[in-house]
Amino acid sequence: MILIIGTNHDDVLYYESILSSPKEEVILDKYHALVGTIASQETMVLQDVYTSYLSGILATYIINHYFISLIINVGRCEAISDSLKVGDIVLSESIVFGDVDQIASLKGTTLGQIPGYPRSFAVPNNLTRNLYTSLEKIVDKRFVLATFVSSSFFRQSKERVGEISKDEYINSLNQNIVLDGESAGIALVSQLTHVPFIAVKVVEAKAGNYTSLEDYLLVLDEYAPLGKAVSNFIGEISRTDILRIGGKF
Repeated sequence: MILIIGTNHDDVLYYESILSSPKEEVILDKYHALVGTIASQETMVLQDVYTSYLSGILATYIINHYFISLIINVGRCEAISDSLKVGDIVLSESIVFGDVDQIASLKGTTLGQIPGYPRSFAVPNNLTRNLYTSLEKIVDKRFVLATFVSSSFFRQSKERVGEISKDEYINSLNQNIVLDGESAGIALVSQLTHVPFIAVKVVEAKAGNYTSLEDYLLVLDEYAPLGKAVSNFIGEISRTDILRIGGKF
C-alpha cells in the first residue's frame, strides 16, 4: 500500500477524487483516511497532519498496521531560496530538521541533528529520478529538486529564515531550499523502518511571509497537474522496480 499524506483537505482532494472503490479507515480513533486504488496500486490518503510530531506518530502507526511500501508527502511549502517563486513545484532531494538543537547534549552534534542520526535524510535517488520523469511528462510549470528544512513552527521569523539561508551545510546539499512542517517526522520514520519516502510540494510564499489569497489560488491550480504526475509515478511503480533502493539521479 502507498500512503499519501497532506496537511489540509485541499492538499489531498485530487487524490481522493481519483481513488477507485474508496472506503474510510479511522486511524487512532481520530484521523479519517480513505483507502482505495490509484493506477492499480492500493493507496491510503490521509489529511489533517500538522507538524512533524504528528506526521511521525501517524506514519509509524500506519506502517505498523498496514503493509506500506512507499510514503508520499504532498501539499505546500515556503521558499527560503530567492531562486524559487510562488507556484514552483519542489521535489525533495534531502530533508533536514529545522527546529532541533541538541548541540549541548552530545559532542559532535550539529544544529538540526538528532544525536545518533544523520543531519540530513537523503531521499532514495531512484524515487527522485522516476518522479522527476513523471513531472517532465505532465507538468508544464517549473519544477526543481530541493532541500526541505522541516520545522513544526507554523511561520518562521525573518531572522531564522536568514540563518537557514546562510547555513553552509544546508546550502551544500542543494541551492534550492524550502521550509515545510511535516516532512522531517516522516523522514525519521522512514530511516527507522526502511520504508521509502519522498515529498513533492508547491511553493505558496516566501518563508516568513503570509500567503495571499491570489497566491493560494495559484497553488491550487498546480495541484491537478501535480496530482496527475504523482499518479503516473504510482502507476510506474506497478510496472517497474522503482522501490528497490539504488540508482543515481
